[in-house]
Amino acid sequence: MADKNYSVPPANSSGFFRPGRGGAAVKPKNMKGTLYRLWQLTRGKRNGLGFIFLLSALGSAAAILSPYVTGKAVTVISTRGAISGILACLMGLYLCDWLVKFLQQYLMASIVQRIIHHIRSTLFEKMRELPISFFDRRQHGELMSRLTNDIDNISTTISNSLTSLMTHCFTVVGILVMMLYLSPLLTLVSLLGVAMIFMLTKIVTGKTRKLFAMQQKNLGSLNGQVEESISGLAVVKAFCREEQMEIDFEERNDALYQASVKALIWSGYLMPLMNVINNLCFVLIAVISSIMFVNGSISSIGLITSFLLYMRQFTRPFVDIANIYNSFQTAVAGAERIFEILDEQSEPEDIPNAYSLKRPRGDFEFNHVWFGYDPNRPVLKDICLKIPAGTQVAIVGPTGSGKTTLINLLTRFYDVTSGSITLDGHDLREYKQSDLRDAFGVVLQDTALFAESVKYNISYGHKGATMEQIREAAKIAGADGFIERMPKGYDTILEQGGQELSQGERQLLTIARAVLADAPIMILDEATSSVDTVTERKIRRAMLNICKSRTSFIIAHRLSTIRDSDLIILIENGEIAEQGTHDELMAAGGKYASMYRTQTGE
Repeated sequence: MADKNYSVPPANSSGFFRPGRGGAAVKPKNMKGTLYRLWQLTRGKRNGLGFIFLLSALGSAAAILSPYVTGKAVTVISTRGAISGILACLMGLYLCDWLVKFLQQYLMASIVQRIIHHIRSTLFEKMRELPISFFDRRQHGELMSRLTNDIDNISTTISNSLTSLMTHCFTVVGILVMMLYLSPLLTLVSLLGVAMIFMLTKIVTGKTRKLFAMQQKNLGSLNGQVEESISGLAVVKAFCREEQMEIDFEERNDALYQASVKALIWSGYLMPLMNVINNLCFVLIAVISSIMFVNGSISSIGLITSFLLYMRQFTRPFVDIANIYNSFQTAVAGAERIFEILDEQSEPEDIPNAYSLKRPRGDFEFNHVWFGYDPNRPVLKDICLKIPAGTQVAIVGPTGSGKTTLINLLTRFYDVTSGSITLDGHDLREYKQSDLRDAFGVVLQDTALFAESVKYNISYGHKGATMEQIREAAKIAGADGFIERMPKGYDTILEQGGQELSQGERQLLTIARAVLADAPIMILDEATSSVDTVTERKIRRAMLNICKSRTSFIIAHRLSTIRDSDLIILIENGEIAEQGTHDELMAAGGKYASMYRTQTGE
C-alpha cells in the first residue's frame, strides 16, 4: 500500500497517512508566561479556589500567632505567672490549623482532578482536530507521553504544591508584620538571609528548568522507541534485530538517565544550601538579640523567643517556596510541551457557505494537480484526469510512484499544492469536510480492528445498525461463514486488534464494515496484497459486490484483481504514464502490459 518516496513521510500501519519517527523539540518558554496560559486554559474549572484561598489565610494564622503566644508564655513563666490560659490558646491554634489543612486537602483533591480532566480533554480534542501532516512529524509514543506523563506531572505539582504555596504566602506576609512590630532591626538582619536565599534559588532553578525540559523530551523519545519496538516486535525478530533494538533503547534510556541525574543533582543543591543560610541567620539573630537584651534594648526574654521562632518560620516558607518552585520545573516543562500541541494549526475549517454532500454522483476531475509533502519536492506532477460517475478505477504503478498520495488528496487528508480536484462539478474544498469524508467507504491493506466484539467492529461508525444489517453486510463480504464458527459468533471479542484472525479474515471484516457504510464512493487500498490466492478470490468477489454501480478507486499490485476495471491508470514518478482498459493497455504493449505478463507468466 505505502508509497515510498524520499519526500513522503514513513508509512503508518493504520491508514493512508504516515506518522513520522522524529520527536518534537522542546521550545523553552518563561515560567511566568506558561503558568499564565495554564491559568487562562483552566478558566471556569477553578471553582472553589477562592474558598481554598480563604482557608490558606486561616491556616497561616496558627503559624503567625503561635510564636507570639509562645513568647508570652515564656515571659509569664519567667515571672512565675499563670500559664494555663496561654496553653489553652496554643492548643486551640494547633487544632484549628489541623482542621483547616484537612479541609484544604479534601477540597483540593476535587478541584485539581477537575482541572486536569479539562486539560486532558482539551489536549485530546486538539489532537482530533489536527491535520494528518502533524502526525507525520511525530512519534506515537511521544504524543502518548504528552497525554499521560506531562499531564500527570502537572496534576502532581498542583495537588501537592498549590495549597502550600498559598499558605506560605500568607504566612510570610503575616510573620513579616509581626517581626517588624517586635524589632525592626532584627527584621532587617533576617531579610539579608532571605535575599541570599532568593539569589541561590534564581541560580539553581535557572539551570534545573532546562534540565527538566530535557528530561521530559528524552522521556517522550524513550516512550516512542518502546512503542515502536513492541508494535513491530515480529519484524524485529524476523530480521534478527533484537540486539540493535536493545542498543537503540539503551541510547535513549541513557540519555534520559543522564538528563534526570543532572536535573536531580542540581535541584538537590537547593535545600542543603538554604538550610545552611537559614541556620547561620538563626545564630546571628540569637547573638544580636542576646546583646540587645543585655543592653536593655529588649525588655523581655519572651520577645527573643518569639523573634527566634518567627525568624525560623519566616525563612522556612522561603525554603519551601523555593522547593515548590524547583518542583514546578517538571510541570512547566510538561505544560510547554502541551501548549506546543495546542498552538498547532488545526485542519482548515470549512469555507463560509460550504456545500453539503449527502449522496454524490461520483464525477471526479483532476485539473493540473500538483502536490508534494515537501513543497520543493513534488510527488504528483500535473495530473489531469476525468472519472465519470460509477466508474471503477484501478490505480497501479511501482512503489513510491504516488498511488496512495492520490487517494490522500481525494479524502482531503492533504490539500493539493496547485490545481484542483472536483467532485460533481465543485472543488473538494468547497464541500463540508465531514460530509466529504462520510461519502467515502474505505478498505485498507492494514486492517484497523478494535478489541471489541465482531459486530462492534463491523458496525464501527454506524451505532444504529441492526443485527440483521450487520449479518447481511458480513454475508455480502463473505465473512459470515468464519464468524459463525467463532466461539460466540458476532459477540466474540477480538483480542489485540484481531490478531487471532488470519490476514484474510481481518480484511473481510473491514470489507463488511465498508458494505454496511454503503458509501457512494469506495476506496480499496491494496486489499489483497497480503493474502493467499484462495482468500484473494473471496476478497475480489466481495470487492466486486461493494463497487457495483458506484465510483470506486482500487489500488493494487496484483494486476489480476483489477483486470475488469473500467479504467486502469498507471502512475510512474508522480505522472500518469498510461491509462485505459485492461484490453487497451495490453494491446498497446506498454509498461502495464509488461508488468501484467511478468506477474501472470503469460
